[in-house]
Amino acid sequence: MATTLLRTRVDARRAAAAKKILDGLGLDATTAVNMMFAQIIARRGLPFAVQEDGDAYAQSEYGLTPAEMDAAAKRIRQSIARERKAGTIKEFKGDWRELKQ
Repeated sequence: MATTLLRTRVDARRAAAAKKILDGLGLDATTAVNMMFAQIIARRGLPFAVQEDGDAYAQSEYGLTPAEMDAAAKRIRQSIARERKAGTIKEFKGDWRELKQ
């Protein structure tokens, strides 16, 4: 099989963090990229969701204006404050990973 050299720039910290994870999986970057490309071909798209986050998502998905989003956020904060005051929800202080166990 013929190969081609693919060069890309990646943030050094991101590359080091990914390398550490890949090492733990017994993979190198070349194998990981080949696996991703194989999935791109098989799925005819990226093998993971690419999406907007936060405000941009709410604006595009629901057509909310910034003022409407601010109003909704205010209502949510008020509702949470009422629930805490009523004692029906409690604030969690700790490591969220403890909840999984």
